[in-house]
Amino acid sequence: MPRTSKHPLPRHVLRIGERRRELGLTQEELARMAGFSTSLMAKIERGAVDPKTLSAQYLVGLARALGLTLSQVMGEDVPGDDLGFVPFTLPVYTSPEELEENKPASRAFLAPAELPRGAVVERLAFLEVPGRWLATLDLPFPTARRAWVLTELRPLLQPQAVYLGKAQGYAAFFPHEALERDPLALYPLHPELPTLWLEEERPEVLGLVRGWRVL
Repeated sequence: MPRTSKHPLPRHVLRIGERRRELGLTQEELARMAGFSTSLMAKIERGAVDPKTLSAQYLVGLARALGLTLSQVMGEDVPGDDLGFVPFTLPVYTSPEELEENKPASRAFLAPAELPRGAVVERLAFLEVPGRWLATLDLPFPTARRAWVLTELRPLLQPQAVYLGKAQGYAAFFPHEALERDPLALYPLHPELPTLWLEEERPEVLGLVRGWRVL
């Protein structure tokens, strides 16, 4: 039977939905971060499945994704249950157009320990890049799979850095030292882009590459 006002959801169940909305996540995004299905996530939030009945793997995954303790998720005291961090949720862009319009396709989860030194959290975002990269790509990224590349949007230029740029509406990477050269060596993410650019054709710098994750 559906719950009525006489049978409200337990506080620990309500907290899960409230925390998800605070983080700006959909049920699908939270379920993916926690490691289980969207349908199970929906059942948890409407009270059809009590978090206490979840497997240890699912329970810890949900707590980590929400940045809550096991006690908060289960609604009872669990000794030594502090998982040690509150996550950051960062936007994920699948194209330069989404980045320019500030319309992320989804959101990703980043633990404080993964935060690069000196990075500004408010400016961090992931760009989802395709797996078919050019064979000449001489950067420390995977070349055969999709990846989330963590960038700091429109940062100050830094020596020995690698940047994400936009050229003719497509994404590309280029090293800092290339800025001093003419033509500029570009590592494009689209086959229509050339690999060398003249001074007057320099791509727009979108962000400083801070890290990456293989998907």
